[in-house]
Amino acid sequence: MSLFGVSLPWSLPLTLVIYGVVVAAAAWIYRDARARGSRYAVVWGLSTLVFTILPVLAYLYLHRDAGPAR
Repeated sequence: MSLFGVSLPWSLPLTLVIYGVVVAAAAWIYRDARARGSRYAVVWGLSTLVFTILPVLAYLYLHRDAGPAR
């Protein structure tokens, strides 16, 4: 693969790692929201898959004072 004429043989593994991190973050947010009793746990998880970092930051900000889920 090349990007602007530069060969990037590592681009596929790097892409897979990035998608893996996004899926892991979505799963963590879904499980945490469900453990907290949120009615919107699925929405949090799916929005993380679609919009990546913005829902993660919003979720962490909104639940910063809640402490760990029980």
